[in-house]
Amino acid sequence: MNTNLKNQTSCKNPFLLLFLILLSSSFISPFSIYCQTTIPADDPNIQYFGRWDFTDPLAPTHSWPGVYIYAEFEGTSIGVKLNDNFDYYNVIIDDTILTVFHGTNSGISSYTLASGLPEGQHSILFVKRSETSWTKFSFNGFILDDGKTLLPPKEKPVRKIEFIGDSFTCASGNEWTDNSAPSNVEKYTNIYEGFGSITARHFDAQYVLSGRSGYGLVLDYTGNYQGNLPDVFDRTVLIAENPKWDFEGWIPNLVVVCLGLNDYSGFGGYSSAVPQDKTDLYKTRYHEFIAQIRDVYPGIKILAVAAHVEWIQNTVQQVVQEENESGNKDVFYTYFPYYNGGYVNNGHPNVESHHKIAERLIAAIDTINAWEPYVDNVPPEIVKLPASPFTVYDTTYTLEVMTDSYSTLRYSTADKPFNEMENNFTITGKREHSVKISCEHNQQYTIYIRAKDMNGNSMNSSVVVQFDVDTTKILLSWQAQGYDASAWKTGLTPMGTVGKTGIKTTLATVTTAYFRKKFEIQNYESLIGFGLMIKGNDGAVVYLNGHEVERINMFTDEEVFYNTLAIEPQNMTKMVVINSAKGLDKLHNGENVVAVEIHVSNAATPGLLFDSQLFDNTNKIYFKLGSDWSYYDSGNTPEDQLTDKTTDVTNLSVPVETILFTNYPNPFNPETIISFSLKEKSKVELKIYDMLGKEVRVLADKELNPGKHNYKFDAGNLSSGIYLYRLKTGSFVSSRKMILIK
Repeated sequence: MNTNLKNQTSCKNPFLLLFLILLSSSFISPFSIYCQTTIPADDPNIQYFGRWDFTDPLAPTHSWPGVYIYAEFEGTSIGVKLNDNFDYYNVIIDDTILTVFHGTNSGISSYTLASGLPEGQHSILFVKRSETSWTKFSFNGFILDDGKTLLPPKEKPVRKIEFIGDSFTCASGNEWTDNSAPSNVEKYTNIYEGFGSITARHFDAQYVLSGRSGYGLVLDYTGNYQGNLPDVFDRTVLIAENPKWDFEGWIPNLVVVCLGLNDYSGFGGYSSAVPQDKTDLYKTRYHEFIAQIRDVYPGIKILAVAAHVEWIQNTVQQVVQEENESGNKDVFYTYFPYYNGGYVNNGHPNVESHHKIAERLIAAIDTINAWEPYVDNVPPEIVKLPASPFTVYDTTYTLEVMTDSYSTLRYSTADKPFNEMENNFTITGKREHSVKISCEHNQQYTIYIRAKDMNGNSMNSSVVVQFDVDTTKILLSWQAQGYDASAWKTGLTPMGTVGKTGIKTTLATVTTAYFRKKFEIQNYESLIGFGLMIKGNDGAVVYLNGHEVERINMFTDEEVFYNTLAIEPQNMTKMVVINSAKGLDKLHNGENVVAVEIHVSNAATPGLLFDSQLFDNTNKIYFKLGSDWSYYDSGNTPEDQLTDKTTDVTNLSVPVETILFTNYPNPFNPETIISFSLKEKSKVELKIYDMLGKEVRVLADKELNPGKHNYKFDAGNLSSGIYLYRLKTGSFVSSRKMILIK
């Protein structure tokens, strides 16, 4: 079949066609159209609504719920081509629900949706009723009568609403008959009769439904923190990280958020009161999600909806009140009560209850002028910056600040209005901003900073950062190699708090404990990897020579402090793999330090446990489980140490010699990593040659700082064979062989 033809017509045996027409009495049947015109999925007269992935325009895919398609056609029948034998769809012809369609074949198949229609013009609305969060399916086109075509459709509705929620928003099982769970809940789910779709139809609005059953704002109904909507909100297809959803391509007037029931369950709310720290976490995440929505949809309005649970209503109302008090008048609140007798499918609203919820949403939306853009006259605020005054111990300093909304930052050495400031932050435009500032020893600096948001509001006054510079000293944190931990306690692992079984060293009852251990490497240049086993409770952050290399059961997008809690209770047994892609360049010949901080998940009932073992790719063991460690359990973060750079207490992660290492992997196809270490700042040439001495690639030709450097070599355009790579820096020259096998 030639998929490049816009409309494809085929007609089989007319006698067979007549025979099949006489036999057929149902609207939906596979392969029942024999004189037909195929309309490809990229026909411009097909209107798509919801989140679709158009990577293949002839087979757009979906996995979010509530997607739908609209088209107008001529003829007496219409069919569909798709790859979907799981979902259920409403087939709405000329504004009348004709039937429910469910594909029965795997792979791309053709089905009749409607036949025997009056000759003339018709419309079809093809609405996905159910959820498919675990996979994706494709739509591959319509099938019309022989010689017929799609007609230009009516204009899309101007108004737009996005609904973000859980199984209530997804209308899970709303057509089921009682409170038991049907064996096939998808069959009895009808998002078209869910409160989101009902509300959108009332306002003649397009809608996008960004929801997933079981997910919450912070965690899912089982208590798993990975099951939250904000983390998947930017996905085009729910099951895949990429491609990212194009927020600029579809901007709603209104976003309706209804999340909290699964958080309440995951926090244990159905068995006991939700702890205050979990309530605070929910509120913090709600504020962050509102900011995330506001960032991608500037000028829209947000309706925060609370379900019937008292904790959700109180907490969401507090969030909205705090937003309003901070000047954000674009966030509004409403709730819906419990409807006696109105629930099916293990406590989910039935169709009647969905209509009642929609009535409350419609009433709330009528009061907030949802269709006019929100005019934000509130200037941005800088919510995070270094506490001044402080001291910088290097000739460059990276100034990092955070704003409460997407903004552009400028700075000056004098207090001026934003438009008169001379310097821009290098990384700016969102909420996290940074700039590198060159510094001179024994000088004092005063930096004035102002922000301007996407709506043109600029700060009326500057925030001030003040620091002086002392390049003769260095400030070491507890993870650093040169940190003096001689005052720390020592003991054998496993270490744990009272109540932990099998421990050899008892720790104080603290939220976080800190551990350090030194070890020696003799032949670093010949090693390609290490395995560091971490065992214990509940979460961990792992460092090599002061550099973070892994987090276990800890949020990855936030700074870690003594009071930071692990995500959830967990008995950790995690092998931290250290290789050229992660952490290997932080090690060197001689003395090294591994540092670990262990965090509890519940400050009210802390219980720590820790043990560790390290070995390399040759199976050499550097320390075993049950080894001696230094530890700190004083109920706070160990203090930083200030020392002279001229003393022996320095960051020894700078290599003591220049080395060209064996590439990894070797042999390779088509990519490999070439690593080398520099003992001092120098001009470097790293080049690739074939066996005839012909230069085939220059990977580096510039001045580099001391330390370990990694370069990826992609030989995708080269033939199989042996190649040389050569490092030249000053008087040092070294070459090694590598084998490309394709």
